[in-house]
Amino acid sequence: MLQEDCQEWRPLRRAYGVVFDSANPPSGEIYLRFQVSGNEGVYWVQSKNAIPSDWKAGAAYDTMVQLNQK
Repeated sequence: MLQEDCQEWRPLRRAYGVVFDSANPPSGEIYLRFQVSGNEGVYWVQSKNAIPSDWKAGAAYDTMVQLNQK
């Protein structure tokens, strides 16, 4: 996770399955970026929809990111 105001990269912790968390999440809207590796190499996928600035812990938000296997 990169917080723009301090330009510090902080990785998320994998809690279980596809659930990730952070001990000190940022405030405001959040855009996610995923590093993906596969047969075509390593690339980044960024969410087009932000998690809203009024997000709540424990809620589910759809980032509209779809990864396809080839």
